[in-house]
Amino acid sequence: MKISLLTDAPKHNLALMKISEWHKANGDEVKLNMPLWKADKTYASILFEWNSSKFLADEYGGPGYNFEPLNINCRPDYDLYNLDFSLGFTYRYCPRNCLFCKVTRMEKDKGHHSIWDFHLPNYKKICLLNNNTFFDPQWKETFEEIWEAKLIVIDENGYDLRLIDEEKAAFLKKTKWDNGHDPHFAWDRIEDERKIIRGLEEINRVGMKRKSICVLIGFDTTLQEDIYRCQKIHDMGHDPFPMLYKETAYTKAFRRMIYLRNYRKDGNIEKSWKEYKK
Repeated sequence: MKISLLTDAPKHNLALMKISEWHKANGDEVKLNMPLWKADKTYASILFEWNSSKFLADEYGGPGYNFEPLNINCRPDYDLYNLDFSLGFTYRYCPRNCLFCKVTRMEKDKGHHSIWDFHLPNYKKICLLNNNTFFDPQWKETFEEIWEAKLIVIDENGYDLRLIDEEKAAFLKKTKWDNGHDPHFAWDRIEDERKIIRGLEEINRVGMKRKSICVLIGFDTTLQEDIYRCQKIHDMGHDPFPMLYKETAYTKAFRRMIYLRNYRKDGNIEKSWKEYKK
């Protein structure tokens, strides 16, 4: 059979990688993102809702398509994207149920998984797609397996600052991270300030210096709350990284202003915003 795989994912797509592995094991020919190829069966895994009507397929799935899973339980086909690292989840679920996020509605698997469910020994790097690693009761096992295999970690989804304590910060510090893929953190909601500050204090305590801290703007915060969060992050030795929920003239201008880092001259983000030529 000829199998066509279509996706709008900008990097890799784990579901299609598993589908590819299964079909290749059964002797099928598989091609990625070749919509004009005359295939016997076509799968479309859609990441963004606005692309849901752009693909013609026999089976659909993904976050952009009614949260329907499009998955096969096997190891991924790493040749599909020519990756030099393994890719997968050791814990998929996140119970936060944030209004701006689909994960709680999408991911129902609350089980712990070993890295060896998807990792191949010939790879020196591993990319974890976990949505909230530290909610996993067995999170230590994930790190211990990574350390034992002497792996370098690529972080894509980040770690929840509200859950960081002294022990978790120490585990993050001990782990080897790929260059340019250090642990990501975020401050999304203004009401989480106390927990966020405590988490930042812990990563500072173990010596994790100048991290990019994502700041959600354009959702439910005011300009003053956006400035306040960015100022706090800067004052604690890290760089705010605005993430736009909605692109407006304000949110795009605010992001550009932060990216210039002019506030580093005197440490005053509010002053930099007032002086910024929008």
